[in-house]
Amino acid sequence: MLKNIIAAAALCSVLPAFAAGTNLIMDYSFESANVPSGQYADFTGTQLAGWTATSGSIEVRNDLVGTAQDGNNFVELDSTANSSMATTFDSVAGQLYTLSFYYSGRPASSSNPGFPGGVVPSSSEGLAFSVGSFSDSLFAPTNTTSDNIWQQYTNTFVGTGGVMTLSFAATGTSDSFGASLDNVSVTTTAVPEPMPLAMMGVGLLGLMGLRKRFRGN
Repeated sequence: MLKNIIAAAALCSVLPAFAAGTNLIMDYSFESANVPSGQYADFTGTQLAGWTATSGSIEVRNDLVGTAQDGNNFVELDSTANSSMATTFDSVAGQLYTLSFYYSGRPASSSNPGFPGGVVPSSSEGLAFSVGSFSDSLFAPTNTTSDNIWQQYTNTFVGTGGVMTLSFAATGTSDSFGASLDNVSVTTTAVPEPMPLAMMGVGLLGLMGLRKRFRGN
């Protein structure tokens, strides 16, 4: 039995290993923003580390009118009016990447004047985004609860090589009540480490031998 266990362990050692992708986005959950708990701050230009406000300002909230999906901070791109922001990362031409982020409709709150019950409609929660030649948009569902209901968006795109730009823009009604955004990531697809064909053949033969031996017992 001990020999069988050692043989099985040896076979496992020749199986391919997969490397987890590293997030290429700097300050992906906006935790560098020095915003006190329960408050918000607006950032213009390059004031927010790793990001640039390309129009208007980036509103960062620290667990205010909803809690963050990751850490304590999250972003709204309709602080006083629809705004946009962008970040950059290095890419490899032809490499497949995965874009992921979390979004939510603004929670119902007395801080949302002008809306019955403080509920902001989905029409105010538009969010567009693009990276390279890939672009998409969505409207966060109307949120009738008192906290963010985070949903994850994922899609893939192909790297162009060199520096690429990822951008987000508010596209709903420009009324200072927009969708929430948090935990943005761009990662490469996990790739198996190369395995010599001879080792694969030995592994398969070993597995067949173990199967026959166990059947014989």
